[in-house]
Amino acid sequence: MHRIVLAFTLLLAAFGASAADGDKLPARSVLLIPAAEPLEYTVTLRTAATMLFPLASLGAVADGRQKSKDLTGLMKARSPAHGLFFAERVAHRLQAAGYQVRVLDGIVRNPQDPENIDVENLAFEEDVGLHLQFDAIGFHSGMSTLSYAPKLNVDVYSFPRGAAWYSYSTTLFFGVDARPNEDWAIVAPANATFPTFEALIGDPAAVDTVYRDALDQLAERVVTQFQVQSPLKTAP
Repeated sequence: MHRIVLAFTLLLAAFGASAADGDKLPARSVLLIPAAEPLEYTVTLRTAATMLFPLASLGAVADGRQKSKDLTGLMKARSPAHGLFFAERVAHRLQAAGYQVRVLDGIVRNPQDPENIDVENLAFEEDVGLHLQFDAIGFHSGMSTLSYAPKLNVDVYSFPRGAAWYSYSTTLFFGVDARPNEDWAIVAPANATFPTFEALIGDPAAVDTVYRDALDQLAERVVTQFQVQSPLKTAP
């Protein structure tokens, strides 16, 4: 059910803007559900030739699939735990803002659909639950360039116990899909782009640093928006 609600919210939000499904939900304590580790790190390609010639487009798709396999294998070999890192950064910033935070651990996930958590039947004592998800993580090479820029998009939504409605739901974009001066987007710095795929695949530590810097910035944006929809309750 939560995927249906999220999809509907995104249609209303128009490319990632935040949207509320109910009244504001003041909170003092937060249950944080980490994003599952990515199943795939994707690489997408777009050239002038792919726009003009169907065969070139098929070749770019095949090339992108192979590069995605290469990048996924490289990152999984390092076990970077990007989902847990993102949750820890969000938790740190929530705590700094005065919230009490518990990160849910020991989650039994479906290997084929690890983000599908039954939040409606999730028992917890905190005022609100906050679920983090990866929407896309990888790199993109656009037209007229050999370089690869980061693409890291996350879905975030919060819910009260019983999940009858969603107080905060959004998609935040870092890198390729971002636009300047938008609260749902963070433009990547120039040093987050790799000049070639060989440079990217040859420096996994630098790739990991790009992702971690992106997740830290996204965590700050998550908490800033969460505070608007779930302002901190005063202590009893």
